[in-house]
Amino acid sequence: MDLHLVQMAIAHGKPELNRAKVSALTAALKPGKPALLVLPELFSTGYLEVSSPASMPPGLAEADRQFLSGLAERTGAWVAGSTVETGPAGADGNLGYRNTSLLFGPDGSEQAAYRKVHPFSYGGEDRLFERGREIVTFTIEGWVVQPSICYDLRFPELYRAGSSRGVHLILVQANWPEARHLHWETLLRARAIENQAYVAGVNCVGTQGELRFAGGSVIFSPKGEIVAQGDASECLVRGKIDLETCKQWRKHFPALRDRLPGEFYAS
Repeated sequence: MDLHLVQMAIAHGKPELNRAKVSALTAALKPGKPALLVLPELFSTGYLEVSSPASMPPGLAEADRQFLSGLAERTGAWVAGSTVETGPAGADGNLGYRNTSLLFGPDGSEQAAYRKVHPFSYGGEDRLFERGREIVTFTIEGWVVQPSICYDLRFPELYRAGSSRGVHLILVQANWPEARHLHWETLLRARAIENQAYVAGVNCVGTQGELRFAGGSVIFSPKGEIVAQGDASECLVRGKIDLETCKQWRKHFPALRDRLPGEFYAS
């Protein structure tokens, strides 16, 4: 499968400008089949500020859905993009927003939705976002794929749960700041090695408010080897991944087979 990671500078709070940028970055794209196009976390707005969530444009999620659906139809690729949905406030006092990764098939139809399980409490996201309650996987022509969002990366249990479902490819859509860039690459590689799966992490570049983002979007193999990697500029990071390579490595080095039942580790 061909992977295309859209590494972009997100204009904070300007969805029309950001959608136009995605269109420009993918204008010449002629992906093979199957192909998957992955956008960074909250690609159309950047992060929401805890102090002014009302700045989110009305109808954002529906507009993003329409855009992502059209992008999938135009490119003939599967497309994953993260947006903000609104909902009722949570029992724990959050404002009820949902950070949601949406997946669209090549025909433009919505195929899956994953809501971020771990809001970034260090940055106040837990006061904005109702956390997701479900681990989601989906299948693309034999590939079992698990979407996740940014801070999720720090919680290996999430991916172990996906691994038990046979996940071959993990997606991490992020706004990961430059200050913790070492953690970004280290954790992505670790998730690939421990789950013997491909991992595709897509990050943004540039600045949003006081935060700087260093890109470094990357695809790791099930052995932790770099398949493709971006620098700190806007670009498409492209790589070809092979399902048989994943299966053969698991057969040759059967570490997943030796994992004990989950209840053992919880004891």
